[in-house]
Formats: sequence, structure tokens, C-alpha cells
Amino acid sequence: MSLEQHKRTKEGRFRKERSDSLMENLKKEYPILNKLHGNIKSLGGAEKSLKVDSLSKVIKIVSKIK
Repeated sequence: MSLEQHKRTKEGRFRKERSDSLMENLKKEYPILNKLHGNIKSLGGAEKSLKVDSLSKVIKIVSKIK
């Protein structure tokens, strides 16, 4: 797995978010995700509703929301 698919945490470690990662936990690490609808419970649900395949693409789309 290439490094570009991983994200650096606040502690400086790298990790790859899985599609079953809960949005509640992801919002702590990525506050911009608070813009997403509250019914989305997992990263997989966000990816499915936005029709993308990665956390970085979800964040890119959400960052465009006012």
C-alpha cells in the first residue's frame, strides 16, 4: 500500500481510514467533516453518498460546501 493512501494523524503517525470507520471518530480528527449530514454514520456511507472512493476525495468535496 502506497504512502499516499495514508493520512498523518495529529500524533505524527500514518494511518489509512477504513470504510467502516465511524464518522463520529473521524470528525474528531477531521473537523471539516462536521459539514456532512448527521445521518451518515461511516466513511463508507459518506463515500457512497458523494460517489467517491477515498477520505481525501470526501474532504475535498466537503471543503467546497459553504
